[in-house]
Formats: sequence, C-alpha cells, structure tokens
Amino acid sequence: MRNFAIYFILVLACLTLSGSIHDPGYPKVSSGSDNVEKYDVTFYLLDLNISDTSTFLQGHVYTRLIIQDQSALHVTFDMSDLLYVDSVRINSMLAEFTHKGNNLTISLPSLIMPGVHLEADVFYHGLGKSAGEVSGIYNKYNSSWNKRITYTLSESYSALNWFPCHQSLTDKADSAYIFLSTDKNLKAGSNGVLKNIVTLPGDRVRYEWKCRYPIDYYLISFAVGDYMDYSFYAKPEDGSDSILIQNYIYNDSAYFEQNKANIDKTAELINLYSKLFGAYPFKSEKYGHCVAPLGGGMEHQTMTTLVNFAFLLVSHELSHQWFGDYVTCKTWQDIWINEGFASYAEYIANQYLVSQSVADGWMSRTQDFVKTLSGGSVFVPESSLNNENRIFDSRLTYSKGAAIIHMIRQETGNDDLFFQVLREFLRRFKNGNASGLDFRDLLSEMTGKDFDRFFEQWYFGEGFPNLTINWAHNHDSLYISSLQTSSASTPVFDLMLEYQITVNGRDTLITHRQDSSFDEWHVYLPGKVTAITLDPRHWLLMNISGIGQSGNINKNSRYVIMPNPARDKITLSFNEPVDNYEVHLADASGKILFTEKSKSNRKTIDIEKLPKGMYFVIVNEKNLIYPARFIKN
Repeated sequence: MRNFAIYFILVLACLTLSGSIHDPGYPKVSSGSDNVEKYDVTFYLLDLNISDTSTFLQGHVYTRLIIQDQSALHVTFDMSDLLYVDSVRINSMLAEFTHKGNNLTISLPSLIMPGVHLEADVFYHGLGKSAGEVSGIYNKYNSSWNKRITYTLSESYSALNWFPCHQSLTDKADSAYIFLSTDKNLKAGSNGVLKNIVTLPGDRVRYEWKCRYPIDYYLISFAVGDYMDYSFYAKPEDGSDSILIQNYIYNDSAYFEQNKANIDKTAELINLYSKLFGAYPFKSEKYGHCVAPLGGGMEHQTMTTLVNFAFLLVSHELSHQWFGDYVTCKTWQDIWINEGFASYAEYIANQYLVSQSVADGWMSRTQDFVKTLSGGSVFVPESSLNNENRIFDSRLTYSKGAAIIHMIRQETGNDDLFFQVLREFLRRFKNGNASGLDFRDLLSEMTGKDFDRFFEQWYFGEGFPNLTINWAHNHDSLYISSLQTSSASTPVFDLMLEYQITVNGRDTLITHRQDSSFDEWHVYLPGKVTAITLDPRHWLLMNISGIGQSGNINKNSRYVIMPNPARDKITLSFNEPVDNYEVHLADASGKILFTEKSKSNRKTIDIEKLPKGMYFVIVNEKNLIYPARFIKN
C-alpha cells in the first residue's frame, strides 16, 4: 500500500467485451534505463549517512550487475538529476559519466559482452527534489509524540529520488545490504537482518542491515529517528522455527503501552497467513515495522513503514509480504497482484480472527464503495501508467480488486481449493513477478473451470450489474424473473446468484447461474415462501435495484401484447394507467436487443427486421419487472 489517506476512509466506512481473449501486451515502463540497454542487477549495497532532521543524505551505492542481450559501451541508472554525483567507479576504476534528466549514464572502459559481470560504485549527496517534501524520501514531524522521522517510500517510480537504481519491476536484486550511519541516539531500520551496529567517530553509529532474499527496487527502504526496539517472536503452528518480529517504535513509554496489544497481534496474523498462504516467505530474516508520520503504510520487504498499528492496516501490509514482495506484479498495470490481494487479506483477517459478521460488514462496505461510480477496470490502462493516482486508485485497485477475489472464491466452490490455488500461485511465482493473466491461467488449471470470461468481465471490463428480481410462489413452484443491466461498458455479466428463501419460517439457499440480460426459471419448492433475499453472504459486486413479489403467476397481466404471434409490429396495451417505465426486448437466450423509456399506455415496437422465433418483452416499472413472451412469424 502506498501513502494513502483514503485508506482510513475505507477502514472506517470500511474494455468493452468481445469474443476474443484479452491480451494486453504489457508494455515496459521505466524512468529510462530500460530504454538504453538491458542488464540484470544482482546486488545493491547502500552505504549512506542520514539523519532525522532532513532528507539530506551522503554516501555511495555499490551495484553488481550482468550485461544482458547485447554488448554495451555504457550502463544507465535511474537517478534524479537533483542528486549530485561526486564520482563513479566501474570495477574499482574511475569512470566518466553524464547525469541528465534522471538518467545517470556511465561510460564503460571497453565494449562489454553479454554475460559479463560489472561492479559500479556511485558516490553522491543531496536532498532530492526539495528539503521538506520529497517524492521517495521524506522528513516529517509527529507532534503527538514529539518525534521527527526521515523515511523512504519509493513506490512506484520514486526510488531514483534517493539512490541510483534500476527501476524495473522484473529486475529483482538477488540480495541487498543497507548500511545506515547516523547519530548514536537514533536508530535506523531497514530490510533484512540487523547484522551489526558499528561505533563510529563523532558519536555516530552504523546500522548494517543485510537482506539475502530477492528484492525489488521500490521495496528497499529505511527509516531513522528516536526509536525504541520492541521485538518478540511468532511461533508458527506447523512447528517451524520462530519468526522474529522487530518493531522500531517511537521512544516513549506511553506510546509503547498504548500500542503494545495491537503490535502483539502481528504474531497472530503471521500465523494465520502462514497457514492459509504458505510459510512466511522471509522467515530466516524477520518481519517488522518502522513507525513514521505518513498517511497509511508501505510494505517494505521484511520492515513495513506505517503510521500506526490499526488492525486492518497491519493485516494489509503484512499480507503484502506474500502478495507484492514475494510475488510482485509484472507491470504496474497488474498492481492488483499486490493491492487487490492485500486488501482481500483484510477480509480474511476479520473472518478468521474477529467474526464472520464483521467480515461481511467489511465486504458490504467495500462493494458499496466500488458502486459509488459506475465504471473503471481493475486492470490499469496503458494510457494511465504515468498517473499514480490511477495506478493506486482506492476504488478500483483496492476495493474492486478485493471484491473480485471474493467472487473468485465463490466460483471455486470450495474454500480448501481456493487457498490451494493461492499457495500454488505463490509457490510457482516465488521471488519473481506475475500478471493477472498468470493468476487466471492457474485458476483454470487447478479448478478445471474456464475463467477467461470472468476476467474479461471483472478484471479487464468495467462496471457491475444492476439486477431487478420478481418472484412468485404457486402450487409448490417458485418462479423467478431476473433483469440484468450494466452500469458501464461490460454489457452482461455471468453471475452465480445465491438466493436465501424463507420457507415455512426456515431459510434455505438456492443457487442459479444467470449469463444473460434476462432470465426466467422455476424450482420445485413446497411449503409457504414468505421472503427472498439475494446474495445474503455478500459474494457479488452488484446493485440490487429491487426484489418484488408478483401478485400472481400471470405476470404479464400488467399489459397485453397484440398481436401475438406478430409479423412486423407489436403493441403493448396496459390495463391500468402507467408511470414512467423501461421496456426491453430480448431474444430467447435473454440477450437484450432493444431498450427504450416510455410513459405511454400503448407502446408500439417495430419487429419487422427480427428473425422468426420467440422473444421476451420485459417492462421495468418502479423496479418491478413484468415479462411476457411473443412469437415473431
């Protein structure tokens, strides 16, 4: 999760379809280095002097890399031109360089062939874009606890504002060391394991953090301030080694007492996610938190930066260690791999550690938030890849992303299988990258169901269905009519509808799949039906316009179709005065062919060009539907 104030609003409140399969093409997006030559970073060493008073930093970044694809005369790192480069060394030798337009281009001593290893060492200093508010590195004050913290937050394109790097999602460094020198009264937290604290001259110390797992550029981080270290261990139920939970929190006994209980819940969450998703991915290092005055949290690998220890914030950021850090989105178009799953992990945390009713409330609020606007896809369009507000859209990437995972869980039809899919997905793409299509294909493989249409509708498509339901019960048969319209460009959704039917005072569940705009069906159901609830367990992202009970089975008594059969025209003649209504014409499969608004007691529709066959007329008046059939000769 990025730095979003709207996250707390959610906590408190909570492509047009075609017949072909969507293939987005996945363009590369980078600040520049991918466009110069290809190389693979294998190791970063950041050795920096930092403080809690400003964003100024000084030091060097040593990078090991391998030239790929083609021979090279230079390498280019992503690096803000507002950072000042003092010198550069290639394989320990001084090298010439140019630094312009966020590209640091370093000349190589000779033509380097593919497969050759290089060592680059960049010495630099600077404040970045400004002294106070820098994209990538921040210095902020928490007035409640009188603490000033310097911290980094690089997602998605901002690592270059504080260190030279390769901003390519698919180029994970095999390992990284982060050495942070600061005043001895401060603590500096980062990724991996704290291997050493070295005493330096001038009342300074160096914190030496070492991360030996693959790590993406935007997940490398630090936070420095007047911290205390509160550490303890999670003990996984599978009997594996305990996991260190290391927390750098404000150095204040009152803060500790206020937050200890919530911090301690991290162990419970790690145990839950380890059981459902698979073993904690970085268990030989740690999981931890650095507190900072940001607007939410950021899932830096093994050491999340967050504003507080709210239960859902901790659960969200922790789950990113699996979804986002262990397996990272292949491009920012597929940020759903990170944020959709982490958002759904909030539902899971509520479901397993709080209660099902609290989880249901979370899902209901999430679905309602998605429906505040009509359109938008979870998949980020290529045209929006330079718009971080769109990439991290709280309604689409987070809430709709979580809502469709909930529907996938329903579609699998089996919770054990659903979590098996998640575990296999993480195993198959571990320490690497995956796309939405990768997850779709694995779903189809493991469930035996074709998820192509689902992803066309919900991942690449826009909008959600609006449903109007009529029902009647007569002679031990329950009759249901359902009219589906769409809020946006996806014309029709294939839905697994779950009905809760109250029969003789007892509730029973019945499911029915609707894959057309209009559907009529009936089921044998003896007894007295007194009520129907659609989707009582909040599986579906949809809007229910109305659920009405018909007075009798002859539902077309509201109007008469004349003539029937018909050849070129039909006329709807209403028996009583009408209000504004919508009339729909559908073929025998339920596909809507014609829609028009009217308030006339006699409505004529031209059917001359229709093929011969059976058709439906559906009148929707005040969210009650009145269907009737006719034959075209």
